Amino acid sequence: MTQIPLGAERPTPKTKNQATRLFSNDKIKNFTKIKLQEYVESFFNKGANFDLLSAVSPRFIHYNISKSFDPKTDPTQRRLQIARYFNELHEIIPAILIVDGGINTIATTIGLIGDAQMENNIWRGYYPIVKKIPITVLAAARDVDEADEMSGILSLMFNEMRNLAGGQYICGNADGGETWVISLPNEPVDVGALSQSDISGEPVEKIWYTEMSFEVTFEDTLAIKEQTPEVELKGVTIKEPDLRQAKKPIIYVPDKVGINEQPIIYIENFQDSYRIILSNSKVATITQDMKLTPRMFGKVTLKIMDDKYPASDSILVAEKEIEIV
Repeated sequence: MTQIPLGAERPTPKTKNQATRLFSNDKIKNFTKIKLQEYVESFFNKGANFDLLSAVSPRFIHYNISKSFDPKTDPTQRRLQIARYFNELHEIIPAILIVDGGINTIATTIGLIGDAQMENNIWRGYYPIVKKIPITVLAAARDVDEADEMSGILSLMFNEMRNLAGGQYICGNADGGETWVISLPNEPVDVGALSQSDISGEPVEKIWYTEMSFEVTFEDTLAIKEQTPEVELKGVTIKEPDLRQAKKPIIYVPDKVGINEQPIIYIENFQDSYRIILSNSKVATITQDMKLTPRMFGKVTLKIMDDKYPASDSILVAEKEIEIV
């Protein structure tokens, strides 16, 4: 099978600027299309899911992922865009194209933080990244029967065979520190009827193709590390207190919070080595300025962990359950 090289896995960002570049829209879209390409490829050429389709034809398919629809283009011009792609690629048809139609940021994730910790004047924040990416998969052939067969294969890949093939959630290697997840839609994916496209300079020859459109969700975590300023009073540096003698922290937040409320959380006796976490970021999240933002009904526990004593393990020093109503 001939295919476009996948390239290396996305590296772990080490600086804020590098993280911003790695989480740019173009990077996320291309990364998502690569992972969908790998999923499609697993059904061909004795891949991991080859046995799920006992008879796959044609087997020599080119997967092209670098194309994108212009989301600003009038939808009535979509057919012209498809024709342009096929004119560029007609030498390698039959082919499967994975095309994106832009990218949308989930509004509820803007400015939110899923976890944070402070130690030795270093603040670390972990921001959820959630994007919706419209995807179109095109299968093209020069023969109508071959195109129809490819249409049936695509339908099986993204419907009946999807969960058996592990395609509902395409995940990174958690043991290797990868936190990204690509979720396919829960509902059935429809495959369009066969269409045809003319080839420039070929008055007789046609390209037959089918297309399926759906939206995938890309989720990951952006880690940010910042140096906090050291506080001085009249020229004397305020030293870090001995936490073994520090008072227990007290959490001030209502026991019940309305779904449309955003209360500020106050913590008395907070120390630099404490880390604040929420038990379930799907229920609620907390911003860097300690604003609690509900996301769904349910209960969530706010926990304060001490990462310094003992040095070998974190300990829970305070917690409070909050109900979102």
